[in-house]
Amino acid sequence: MTGVSEVNLVLALSLLLTVGFALARLARLAHLPSVMGYLVAGIALGPSGFDFMGDALAEGRLDVFTHIALMLVAFGIGERFDLQQLRPSAQALIRVSAGESLGTFLLVGLGVGAAAWAAGAGGANAGWTLWIAVALVCASIAVATAPAATIAVIRELDASGPISRLVLSSLVVNNALSITLFGLTVAAARALLGTSGGSGLLLVLSPLVEPLGSLGLGVVVGLVIDAIVHKLAKRADVLIVALAGVFLCGGLASFLGLSSLLAGVAAGFAVVNRDRRDVRAFRALNDFEPPLYGIFFALAGAQLHLRELAASGAIGAAFVVMRGVGKYLGAWWGARAAGMPRKLASSVGLGLLPQAGLAIGLAYLVRQDASLEAIRNIVIEVVVASVVINELIGPPLVRLMAIRAGELPDADEGGPSSASHGQLDAIDIVPWTWPKLEPAARPNGFVLACLSHPGTARALTRIATMIGHSYAAAPLAVHVVRAHGIEDFWDSGADQETVALFHVADDEARSLGYELNTEVEFGEEVSEAILRVAEIEEAQAIVLGHPLARQAPSFGRIVDAVARDALCPVVVVKLAGALHTERILVPVSTPEEFAIVRPVLCALAGIEEHQITLLRLMPPEVSVSEMEESLEDLSGWYMCEGVPGKVTYRPIAAESRMHEIIQAAGGHDIVLMPATSRTGLRRAFFGSLAEDVAQRCRKPMLLVRGGIESYTHHDLL
Repeated sequence: MTGVSEVNLVLALSLLLTVGFALARLARLAHLPSVMGYLVAGIALGPSGFDFMGDALAEGRLDVFTHIALMLVAFGIGERFDLQQLRPSAQALIRVSAGESLGTFLLVGLGVGAAAWAAGAGGANAGWTLWIAVALVCASIAVATAPAATIAVIRELDASGPISRLVLSSLVVNNALSITLFGLTVAAARALLGTSGGSGLLLVLSPLVEPLGSLGLGVVVGLVIDAIVHKLAKRADVLIVALAGVFLCGGLASFLGLSSLLAGVAAGFAVVNRDRRDVRAFRALNDFEPPLYGIFFALAGAQLHLRELAASGAIGAAFVVMRGVGKYLGAWWGARAAGMPRKLASSVGLGLLPQAGLAIGLAYLVRQDASLEAIRNIVIEVVVASVVINELIGPPLVRLMAIRAGELPDADEGGPSSASHGQLDAIDIVPWTWPKLEPAARPNGFVLACLSHPGTARALTRIATMIGHSYAAAPLAVHVVRAHGIEDFWDSGADQETVALFHVADDEARSLGYELNTEVEFGEEVSEAILRVAEIEEAQAIVLGHPLARQAPSFGRIVDAVARDALCPVVVVKLAGALHTERILVPVSTPEEFAIVRPVLCALAGIEEHQITLLRLMPPEVSVSEMEESLEDLSGWYMCEGVPGKVTYRPIAAESRMHEIIQAAGGHDIVLMPATSRTGLRRAFFGSLAEDVAQRCRKPMLLVRGGIESYTHHDLL
């Protein structure tokens, strides 16, 4: 069968990334490592699946992506070999790393060698030289631990302490040792298989020449990268130089017959340990890595032949079991030798089991090495099977390590909070501690708070009361009942539930110094009922509660209908966490957007002192002078008189508006922004920034939709 991807290389890359990304997202939803998604995608597209990825394509025309990804992996490992950070725990680090690396290498070597002999690996013509070659190469790969998986779990748990730091340092050391041992064992395997192509003294020295030469080359290239990057200012220039340096390091190493992986680690080591410590090269490469890593892992899966995996099951089982025993017992011995208490020593090895990118990369190099043809299928199938198992059991064991070591924050010892984003029990409202407000002697209409649930009633009433105070209006709580349920409403006890709902809202209004007006309205359509009350009561603003569920299309239609026909602003309140208004973030792109939110902003800020940040979202290519001049566009804000507090204007060249807003929201109590008035196809095409932010931001938000005559009744300038 001719694979589709063999006809079209671009289509092959698209399939790898698209299917891999989709399965990676599903893997994360199932609390599995995302690498599993790309591996499964490769299996599905490869010879073991639908055969869209032929061996000729995966091992030939796409091979360059694998080599690039491996160079980036190696360079990133070198960054973590920061001597300044490793020095404080040097004694424990050396002993733990030596113990777990040596223990793993010896036990895996013995176990895999015995399993290969027992299973008759390599066929009838194989002998002890082949089995020893398999054992040595597998043992060197077994030493490696996946830095990404371990670091991700520790960061997610916010674990901090000596055991976590020791594990992070140890995995850097054992990855470097794994690469070094890999170079030595591959040279030894070639000699055992009779494919080394050398003899005499050269054959004896070659295992040492390769790692030493690789380290020397990497250090030189790393110093060159650092010298050039240090003189650059633009991120794009840094990325170009960093990529060129990493490619040069890997290319020269391959040309000279050296280890490109070990050279890459040495290059990263040289950069990170310079006294000026300019790590911008690493940060620039971070944006370049994800698609390459996706292709890399998918290609690894595409080359996984399930029949061969089943045939080498005994060797794979020996590899996984002996690696786990070697890591655990070796780390325990090293920790005890360093004077660590028995309980803590027994936890260290649990954090060293994850295995992913580097192990697959080393196995892939074996597969690409013609001199190791006799053992390459065995090695890659065994290693990929180990990665699958250890990536499943590794992260939970890292978490167990942090728990046993007592290094989780107190608030997180029981795991993630049960109050997830969007749940009612996650909503809180900070008690009103400012002086009570003075209602207007003769109120100018009402501000409507449309209530439907007691969990949100207080928050909506507070916002409506604060806005009403600025408008010299009174708060009015409205509860809409569908017309077909009028009889049931009076007979089923629903009226008592409404009374209880109004009672909660009234308590909140009184805490601010206002008495709450209430009204029950019946109607076939909720939007029509709200608009009817707004017209009769001369509403100055309408306050609605954003749905707590992610998907609520009916609510969107209600807001669109109310905002389209209302003669006043419509404020949608999205609740998350604690509602407070002292620090307000106002993200806007244009002066017109600022004009929409300005009356509500003045209403909030006019009550006691607030800290307000006007986040001006500008195009990514905007110049510094244009950002400075943009302040004049919003100069009308400074004409608002009598508003206490501090206002900070912050223009920013935003590559992603949503992510800039979410990041800035972390330092504020509430986000106030305009919402789009687009509907139908226009919304489907252009989207809605406010709604995107509302779905992802974990801060309270006020989304303002301007009515037909929003600012004729209450002009604040």
